[in-house]
Parts: sequence; structure tokens; C-alpha cells
Amino acid sequence: MRTVQRKAKEVAERDQMLVRLALEMIERDGFHNLTLGRLADAAGYSKGTIYNHFTCREDLLIELSTESARRQLRYYQAVADLAWGGVPALYALMLAYMRHAEVAPVLFECSITARTDAVCEAASETRLKRRELVEAQMAQVVGSVVERAVTEGPYDNPRLTPAVAVDALRSYILGYAAMHLLSRRFLWAEKDSLRDRLQVLASMVEGLGWPRLEAEELTSIQEVVDEIVGAVDSP
Repeated sequence: MRTVQRKAKEVAERDQMLVRLALEMIERDGFHNLTLGRLADAAGYSKGTIYNHFTCREDLLIELSTESARRQLRYYQAVADLAWGGVPALYALMLAYMRHAEVAPVLFECSITARTDAVCEAASETRLKRRELVEAQMAQVVGSVVERAVTEGPYDNPRLTPAVAVDALRSYILGYAAMHLLSRRFLWAEKDSLRDRLQVLASMVEGLGWPRLEAEELTSIQEVVDEIVGAVDSP
């Protein structure tokens, strides 16, 4: 391997190591206690080395949100690759997003905070462009599933285009995920409430124009999603 290639590989590996370490520190101490100086101490590097990777704490936050997007992309691609209909796949994408918020709450919260103008204005263009690339790939996968769902349909809502309906679903699951993380006292925070959660999701999908799936099929889809998320997140 050429020296330049080897160095680039080492930088990329160190970058990912720092992201994993930062995630561990946030999980333990909270994001408000994370500084690049503390990250340098924990990693055993100089502050200069850390600043070569992240120009500021906001830069690190953007990278954490990108890592969140990378995981979601792997979930979504796995869902899209399964040999099932477009409508079940559409349900699976939404359930995968919810499951992501449950199993990786710190990444999910980072992804929300990293959307604010203050963070984006402080972060480097390089990090922002990396996130945009991953999000564009996610949008492409979601778009292919939506197209399949509309083709196999039926989609029946003369007042909303499928794109607007998907945006409404995205808003719903974002609201669910945020509420779930804010308080374990939230109505659907317990495992016993899974059936109710799936029924409300089915009602949302049906109200927007897609076919409603029944409890047994929804439970099966949830089980597949759980397996996908577990496989992607396993070491």
C-alpha cells in the first residue's frame, strides 16, 4: 500500500475511533460534558490531533449525526432488499426508524440537535457534505420503496401526493421517537404497548391513503425489523 493511501486509511480509522469514543462519553456523561479537550485526554492524543479531525464540538456533533444516518441507511437498504411487497416495506422503514431511536437514543438525539442552524453554521463544510451524501442515499432508498408501494398499491388519496403522505408519516414517527426518548412514562414506552403502537401506525398509514395491515402481519414485520437492526448493530 502506498504511503499516502496508508496514511489516509489511518486517519479514517482514527476518525471512526474518536467518534465511537465520543459516543461512549456522551452515553456516560451527557453531551453537555463533552469537549474536544476531554476527548483528547480520553483518546490519548494531543488537542492538535483532535482539531485536525474536528474543527469544533459542533463538527463532532455533525459526524455523530452522520453515523446515525449511516446506520439508518443500512437498515433501510436491508428492508428494501427483502422480497416482500412495497406496502410492507414502507411499514418496515417506519418501524426501523422507531427502532433506531430505541436502540441508539444518543445517536438519535445527536441527529436531531445537529439539524439546528447554530450547529450547521459552526460545523465544517466537509462534515456537512458527508452527511448530505449519506442522507441523499437514504432518500434514494426510501424513494424506491415508496415508488414500489404506489405501483403495487393501491394508493388512494386524491388530495395528497405520495411524497407529501410520506412526509406526514416521517413527521409522525419523528414525534413518536422524540416523545419516547423524553419520558419512559410516555404511553408507548413499554413493551406491552407494542400492539397499540402498531395499530396507531396502521391507522396513520391507512388515513394517508395506503392499505392498512392487520396486527399479525405488523407483528411479523416488527420482528423482521428487530432482526435487521440487531444484525447491523452487532459488533
